[in-house]
Amino acid sequence: MLLEILHRATGLYLFESRLFATGLATIISYLVAMAAFPAYIAFLRKYGCSSELEASGAKSEPVMPGGILFLAVILLTGLIAVRLNSYVISALAIYAFFSVIGAVDDLAKVVNKRRVALGTLKKEDYQYKADGISARLRLTLYLALPLVVAILAYKYIPGINGRITIPFVSTARAFPYLPFWLFIPLMALTIAVMANGVNFTDGFDTLATVPLITNLLFVGVVAYVSSNASWSTYLLVPYIAGLEEMLPLIGAVIGTLLAFLWFNSPPATIIMGDSGAVGLGGLLGILFVFTKSVFYIPIVGFVFLLEFCSDLLQIGYFKATRGKRILLMAPIHHHFHLKMKHKPYYREGFLAKSKIAWRMHIVSAILLVVGLVLFLKVR
Repeated sequence: MLLEILHRATGLYLFESRLFATGLATIISYLVAMAAFPAYIAFLRKYGCSSELEASGAKSEPVMPGGILFLAVILLTGLIAVRLNSYVISALAIYAFFSVIGAVDDLAKVVNKRRVALGTLKKEDYQYKADGISARLRLTLYLALPLVVAILAYKYIPGINGRITIPFVSTARAFPYLPFWLFIPLMALTIAVMANGVNFTDGFDTLATVPLITNLLFVGVVAYVSSNASWSTYLLVPYIAGLEEMLPLIGAVIGTLLAFLWFNSPPATIIMGDSGAVGLGGLLGILFVFTKSVFYIPIVGFVFLLEFCSDLLQIGYFKATRGKRILLMAPIHHHFHLKMKHKPYYREGFLAKSKIAWRMHIVSAILLVVGLVLFLKVR
């Protein structure tokens, strides 16, 4: 918004450019987060804000939740670079709401950890009672708010009209239209699945962060191309007016995540927590909806979808077979960890975790390229 004021005051096109605003938002959010994280980590450590029971009180113990600082930095950067429109307001509403849900769970885990230390809660009951919001209420909230936002977006945003793109199919040959009763549940389900998928992935240091960046790069490129009438016509992608305003917001998120990686690199000094993972997952979900690229999630967001489906299948199979499991442990990165850590050269637990995280990072980067090629050219 500050850039918009400067543009009106000076008339300089530089302040109007969305590419300049995106680059500025990325740099500012990175610098602000880098400056804020040390003091924030010290504050959390001072008050014992961690959900880990092991090595409790150790100076090397990672603290949480990083997601609360994410929200503050991204909103602050938004005041500088982002121009508010219906897309931005809807995305920020989803992001803020999901972050708050995650923050309640994060704070509950910290409180329950202290209860274990005081002896008012048994250690074996800790994980079961760690969540501040019950699973049923959380699921209801995950679906209810996206439904409300989806209905309002469908009604008031011209670009949200039920149209979707399909991999390998040109919009000149097929540009499917989903009726209201089908599109709205799909939009809400996409947001809820991505929120949970990112949250499930956030189990090892850096594991969720790099796939988040690659997915944000994908929707950023798609938003930039789709908001340009000439490019969208040439590349046979849908033209979506106003979507370029999402770019500075995406840049602010990426800059914040890059700063977070500095402190989350193994061994981490801070972790996202539910406030970060759930909030950013919900934001990513609505960005896929806005760019009409929901059906590219199995490609670009494969890691998140794999983590979500592995957890869902594990729970379903466990209940259906009364105690049997498909995986050693869910989500699937824990299954890989249990298989690898028994090998002699992975005796140190964090070595196996780093190997798994880096391999998933590589997969995410490759799938980003595949997704962009499919969306922009292979039609």
